[in-house]
Amino acid sequence: MHCRLVTLLLGVTLLVGCAHTQPTKPIPAVIKHTTPTMKAELQQAIVSLKGGIAPLLSDTTFMNNNELLLEHGRSTDDSGNPILGAHSLTVQRFVLQLRETGCVLFYPKTAQFVLLKSVSCQPMVE
Repeated sequence: MHCRLVTLLLGVTLLVGCAHTQPTKPIPAVIKHTTPTMKAELQQAIVSLKGGIAPLLSDTTFMNNNELLLEHGRSTDDSGNPILGAHSLTVQRFVLQLRETGCVLFYPKTAQFVLLKSVSCQPMVE
């Protein structure tokens, strides 16, 4: 009887310990206000996640939404003129998240993220 009680208590302790140490899910996040330093860090994070050149970002990036969609490309005719109403844009999505490590920029295409040191984000209120 004593052995069963000890085994039961040990099992419960292990289950509670495992459940307590599991990582929390990322939380969608926004930025309250953007500074030039924060914009530069976001641009650098985008370059490190997808390559290429740093995109131009508005001062309100991530202030109203936790997602950033970047489009790249355009359709042209044989002479190089843009074709109205037609495009071959590729869209790349980035998500601002609050994780245990801090505020991060997540790139769903590769499932990678970059920790943003100068960006203070807060949970997005829906």
